[in-house]
Amino acid sequence: MDDPDIKDPTMSFSSQDLETYVPVYDVIPDKWEDAKATLTEHLKKISNAVNVRTVGFLLDQELLSGQAFIPGTGISGGSDQYRSVLRKVIDTGALIIGANPGVNHGITFDANFTLIDLWVAGTDSATLTARNISGNDVLMNATQIVITSPQVFDRSFCVCEFIQEL
Repeated sequence: MDDPDIKDPTMSFSSQDLETYVPVYDVIPDKWEDAKATLTEHLKKISNAVNVRTVGFLLDQELLSGQAFIPGTGISGGSDQYRSVLRKVIDTGALIIGANPGVNHGITFDANFTLIDLWVAGTDSATLTARNISGNDVLMNATQIVITSPQVFDRSFCVCEFIQEL
């Protein structure tokens, strides 16, 4: 591989190798043997750029978010593999001002669970107001999401992103 743009997969990555934009290529070598290697490498870059993106589905079931989390330091002894981030949306219903009863989330929350992001979005259709609730006002325990709401909402949803160590 004499092409300086083609990287050895055993070498370390820079942040530019992990870009999520699809690169633009307009030069391919004339010789098929050279072109084959260049095309293969460029197709890999395009595939990686397309596959490592946030998936637009926000569903009430665990699904891959399309995000990749920091490799290594896994519970099972560490690894150089990126870990897939899962996402689940939980319908947390109407909220009152202050502490609300917990809502079951249905996520396996054990020693392998690591929270990545957790927030609630509430909407009040009577006052036409909406806001995110996060930080200390949203608590996840082994079975429930517990929300302390700053106002009344007639509907709300919790978005939880997490990884499961294997």
